[in-house]
Amino acid sequence: MLANRNLKWVNTAKCLLCLTGLGLAGSTIGQIGRGVKPLSPDLLARLATVLGIPADDLAAVTGISLPDNPPPTHPAATELAGLIWDVRRLTSDQVRCLRDDAESLRSE
Repeated sequence: MLANRNLKWVNTAKCLLCLTGLGLAGSTIGQIGRGVKPLSPDLLARLATVLGIPADDLAAVTGISLPDNPPPTHPAATELAGLIWDVRRLTSDQVRCLRDDAESLRSE
């Protein structure tokens, strides 16, 4: 599911940090993705946020129960997950151009 959004391990770790406050190394995400390390209920709920998928649906697909207390998320997480989904169709040059435009807007 992460690959469908063109999210590699490091980018997934960055999105998790920005959207849910969880700091993990890209290599840790890779271990979980390859099945070397187990997927925890807390991380499942956080990944649902990044993927823009209802946590209940992701829990049903994986067979992993959700945590009793859901982790915090960024207020704009739903919109940002949608943006990640939309950006997947862009080329790397197009993404670079968008990033540069966004950076220039921040400095104004």
